[in-house]
Amino acid sequence: MFLTRRKASLDDRLALAVYQKSPDAIVLIQNGVITACNAAGVKMYDAPMEKIMGQNPVVFSAPVQIDGRSSAENLADFLGKAQREGYSRFEWINLNSRGKEVRLLVTMIPADIDDPSDILALVQNLDESSKIMRSLETALVELANRNLTIRLTEKFRPDYEALRTSFNTMAGAMDTAMTGVLQTGTEIYADARDIDQAANDLSRRTEQQAASLEESAAAMHEITETIQETARSAATAKEVAVKAQEDAQTSVEIVSRTMNAMNGIERSSAEIGDIIAVIDGIAFQTNLLALNAGVEAARAGDAGKGFAVVANEVRALALRSAEAAKDVKSKISASVTQVDSGVKLVSETGEALARIARQIEDLSGLVKGIASAADQQATGIQQVSIAIGEMDSVTQQNAAMVEQTTAAVRGLVGRADTMAQDVASFAISAGPAVAAGGVSHGNDRVVPISKARRQHA
Repeated sequence: MFLTRRKASLDDRLALAVYQKSPDAIVLIQNGVITACNAAGVKMYDAPMEKIMGQNPVVFSAPVQIDGRSSAENLADFLGKAQREGYSRFEWINLNSRGKEVRLLVTMIPADIDDPSDILALVQNLDESSKIMRSLETALVELANRNLTIRLTEKFRPDYEALRTSFNTMAGAMDTAMTGVLQTGTEIYADARDIDQAANDLSRRTEQQAASLEESAAAMHEITETIQETARSAATAKEVAVKAQEDAQTSVEIVSRTMNAMNGIERSSAEIGDIIAVIDGIAFQTNLLALNAGVEAARAGDAGKGFAVVANEVRALALRSAEAAKDVKSKISASVTQVDSGVKLVSETGEALARIARQIEDLSGLVKGIASAADQQATGIQQVSIAIGEMDSVTQQNAAMVEQTTAAVRGLVGRADTMAQDVASFAISAGPAVAAGGVSHGNDRVVPISKARRQHA
C-alpha cells in the first residue's frame, strides 16, 4: 500500500509527512478493518499498535452512537456514503481503555490504495477541541464581564495556537486602549469640572456685570434726561439773555434820548432865565418910569392927578412883575439845579445801563456757550447711553450664552463622569499576570474618578 511504499514523487513525500506529523488520527480501513494507523491514531485508540491492526473500528466505539443507532449500523452507512458521494463527515463516540467516552469528528474519503473500496479516515479528537473551546469560552465570558486582564496562557494545539495568540493580542490591545480611555476620560472629567467651575464663576460675574450695566443704563438714562432738560433750560436762558441784551440796548438808547431831552430842558431853562432877566430889567425900568411919572404928575398938580394914579398902578404892576419874575427866576434856578441833578443821574443811569448791557452781553455769550456745551453734553451722554444700552444687550446675550455653555459643560461633566464610571467598571492592568489554570487574570484595577487624576499626576 502507499503508506509503506517509498517513492521519490513529491506527492508521496507530502502524504508521508502528513501521515507522520498530523496531530489528527489517520486510519486506513480496508475490507472493514484497520490496516494502517499513524501515531495520533494510536493515541486516540489508547491501545498498542498491534492491538489496533486488523480490528474493526466498531471494537473501539461506543455501542450506541449519538443518533441512537448501533455503531456497526452507523459505520456501514458512513462507509457506503463515502463511496457514493466522495466523502462523509460525522461525529463519532469511541471508548478509551478506561471506558470513558471520547467524542470524535470523522471524515471518510475513498483512498483506492489497494482497492477502490479502501477508505481513509481522518479523525479529530473533539475532546481536545472542546477543551480549547472551553478555555476560549471561559476567556470570552470573562471578557464579556469586562475583565480585560484575561489571558490564555496554556498553549493550544498547533492548528489552534494562532487563535490563542490572536485572543491574547486582542485582550491586551483592549486592556491598553481602555487604560488610555480611562486615563483620558478621567482627565477630561477633571478638566470639565475645572471648566464647569470657571463657567459658573464667569456666569456669576457676567450676571453681576449685566445687573451693574442695567443699573448704569438706567442711571445714564436719567442723567441723559437731566442733561437734555438742562440743555433745554440753557436754550431758554439763552433766549432770555438775548432778549435781556436787546432790552438793555433799548434801555441804553432810551436813556440816551432822555439825556438829550434833559439837556434840552437845561438849555430851555437857561433861555427862560435870560427871558426872566429881561422881564426883570423891563420891570425895573418900568418902575423907574412910573416913579418919574409920579414925580412929574406931582409937579403937574391937579392936572396930573389922573396921570399920577396911572403911574402908581404902573409902578405897582412893575413891582408885581419884578416880584413875579424874581419868583419865577428862583423856581427856574431850582428847576435848573434839579435838571442838572437829573442829567447827572440819567447820565449815571446810562453808564450803569451800558455796563449792564455789556455784562448782559457777556452773560449772553456765556449762556450761549453753556447752551452749546449742554447740547453737546446731551448728545454725548445720549451716545454713551446708547452704547451702554448696546453693552447691556450684548452682556445679556453673553449671559445667556454663558448659561448655555454652563449647561453644556455640566452635560459634558455628566457624560465624562458616566464614561469614566463605565470604563472604570472594566478590570484593567498594566501587564498580564499568569494564572495556573490555563487562563490568566491580572490584578483587577478599578480606578475611582476621585483618585484617577492623582494617580495620573
